[in-house]
Amino acid sequence: MRTIGIDYDSHAVHFAVLEEEELSFYRYHVGDTLFDVVVGIQVVLRAHPADLVIVEAPIYIQNPKTSFKLAQVHTLIRLACEKESCKYEILGVTAWKKLTFGFAKLTKQEVFELMKTKYGEIISDTHFADSAAMAVAGQKLLESKSG
Repeated sequence: MRTIGIDYDSHAVHFAVLEEEELSFYRYHVGDTLFDVVVGIQVVLRAHPADLVIVEAPIYIQNPKTSFKLAQVHTLIRLACEKESCKYEILGVTAWKKLTFGFAKLTKQEVFELMKTKYGEIISDTHFADSAAMAVAGQKLLESKSG
């Protein structure tokens, strides 16, 4: 079973590919053209066909320019998933934390420490920790639906 967790910010899209217990990471820096961003995301999705892709739901930031950019990146991720015919789910932060850890009240730093304890040095930053936790949530979702 292969799942992908996708975390993003206004500058990059962070992918964690989880197959059984094997974890790998990819980062795509958001460029100037929307087309390039979609193609970059598609390259990762095509190289790692997944049973389920978990995309973090967009969050509201008080800075309208940043909120708009986040919504734009989120939409491009969904477009790439649709173009690649990926099965995907959009989960809010509390939903994927609850699926992965059993409870939702964790800080970004706590998620980082828990994922680093489980997977080691490969967890190099909080974006990769979050995307890895989403990939784990995807596996748990698939397991709950199959059993």
